[in-house]
Amino acid sequence: MKLSELWLREWVNPALDSHALTEQMTMFGLEVTSVEAVASKFTNVVIGRIVKCDRHPNDDNLWITKVDIKGPSLLTIICSAQNCRNDLLVAVNVVSTILYDQLSQGQLCSSFELGISNHNDQMSLIELPIDAPIGCNLCDYLQLNDNIIDISVTPNRADCLGILGVAREVALINHLPLQQPSSQPVTPVIMNTLPIHIEDT
Repeated sequence: MKLSELWLREWVNPALDSHALTEQMTMFGLEVTSVEAVASKFTNVVIGRIVKCDRHPNDDNLWITKVDIKGPSLLTIICSAQNCRNDLLVAVNVVSTILYDQLSQGQLCSSFELGISNHNDQMSLIELPIDAPIGCNLCDYLQLNDNIIDISVTPNRADCLGILGVAREVALINHLPLQQPSSQPVTPVIMNTLPIHIEDT
């Protein structure tokens, strides 16, 4: 069974790092067969807004953009993505580089370039929601600092085939309370009813 480490820690959060936590789970009967990061490790990537997007004067396949990352000034970034446009919220690598023989004050990233997606579409920028906080670290916003824990559940531990059972086990091992996330009942919006007639058998 696979589960998110961040999700597990919403229920119970022992003072252990990822390695120690999974070792402990294995020692107490929940064999962890693998731990995989949800995305490749990257730094210096923040959320930015494309303020201005103009065609490059020497190349119709390129854009010259002005990007706001809540810094002291707008960044000038060269981009070739087909979906580049004004007011788009994107992932910005803020390390200056040479792109297409020209200095660019960063790079506008696709999900493939960041290792978030296996789909090789390097020509499309990540399009973030309009309420994404500009300047925020992308890993924090998308909760990419997470691991997928794969547990081999034995037939006698069917109670651990869900997040509740695993969290309860980890809480018991570490003598911690179980913090079950609160939820609100969903109010029905469809009030249609169907008649039911029960006949004698």
